[in-house]
Amino acid sequence: MKRVSLISLLLGAATLSTATIAASVTYYKDVLPILQNHCQTCHRPGQLAPVSFLTYKETRPWAESIKYLVAAKRMPPWFAETPYSPVVARHPALTVREIETIVRWVDEGAVAGDPKDAPPPTYEQEGRRRVDQRQPFSAARREIPPFH
Repeated sequence: MKRVSLISLLLGAATLSTATIAASVTYYKDVLPILQNHCQTCHRPGQLAPVSFLTYKETRPWAESIKYLVAAKRMPPWFAETPYSPVVARHPALTVREIETIVRWVDEGAVAGDPKDAPPPTYEQEGRRRVDQRQPFSAARREIPPFH
């Protein structure tokens, strides 16, 4: 009886441990998309922010600071807070879920994860915006209506 209980306990612990590992937050899978959408506009070479967040290697040393500033809603900066802020185009504020993801990532040790889980880069390492070559680009001249 004790042997059966011990085996079931070990199997249950192994299952729980596997589920915990699978549910952990990683940089490449969970955090990088948030940084691309909200942070890399400023946090890249040649821009206003003093630190680049284009790579895990650049971001990891700042994990605790990122957690603090994001949880305190000091980053990303947004000084036009009004009841209508969420509907403003390109509103930079993070959602509650995004904040929780970043906080959990740091609390779990700021793990890199698998680079294969990373979305395509938004910016080049030099800080230039990446252009998706698959998207058609038209430089056709548009007709501008006369001013009356």
